[in-house]
Amino acid sequence: MKVKQENKRIIYYSDELNDDFGNIELKKDDVSEKYKYERNFFEKTFGNFLYWCVAKPILGSYSLIKGMKIEGKENLKEYYKLLKEMNTGGFIYANHVSNEDAFYIQCLIINKKRVNVIANSNILSSKILTFFTRQLGYIPLANSLKGQAKMMKGIEYYLKNKKEHILIFPEAHIWPFYTKIRPFKSAAFHYPAKYNTPVLPIVTTFKERKNKNKKPRKVVKICKPIVPNKDLDSKSNKEFLRNETYNAMVAASLSYKQMEYIKYIKKEKNEE
Repeated sequence: MKVKQENKRIIYYSDELNDDFGNIELKKDDVSEKYKYERNFFEKTFGNFLYWCVAKPILGSYSLIKGMKIEGKENLKEYYKLLKEMNTGGFIYANHVSNEDAFYIQCLIINKKRVNVIANSNILSSKILTFFTRQLGYIPLANSLKGQAKMMKGIEYYLKNKKEHILIFPEAHIWPFYTKIRPFKSAAFHYPAKYNTPVLPIVTTFKERKNKNKKPRKVVKICKPIVPNKDLDSKSNKEFLRNETYNAMVAASLSYKQMEYIKYIKKEKNEE
């Protein structure tokens, strides 16, 4: 859908689930069934250097310089404690409000173990972009059944063998500076339900600065971790985790009055 944008502070949308305003013009390619989700020795070595020695200090510092504030660090400690007790990695779910979302979660918020990011396959259309994002933990969503099986094995490897984190944006699409939580489906919670792993909701909110002409300050709220219900089966746990995560994210977004830097207006059907 083409976006009708009358000025930089107004965006008209029609579909909360599918409209994307991220301005990334990359073709969405199918993931080859030969795609290797586990990084080889060279990629592990170079990737660890790129992740810990280059991206983390530079992008983490950039986020701090921009004035980002983090709230709920006590919940992050509880999340780490759960991971240790359950001997596993965990899943992080966040709202999607900028192209930088994954970077500041990887480079500023999560400091124990690497964070891998499940994302659409459009990055694969650029070989250079694929190479570097792969080193930083990019996990493309597979299309075929065989590809999905390989992807699940890759997720299990990073989760169970490496005890790393998997970052998912359940809203799927970027809505810059959006102050609410968009609806998302329970399908995104198949992984923690299957592997019985903790979920950590993280919400980016926007606080008005003293100079009202400036872009709002990002305040990242870390919610309490959520664990699957041991009395439910995998299918029911997907719904349980989805609902608990969604409610926690909505509560975080409503915890104070946010600055509406961009106003989103839903188009009526007869306007399209």
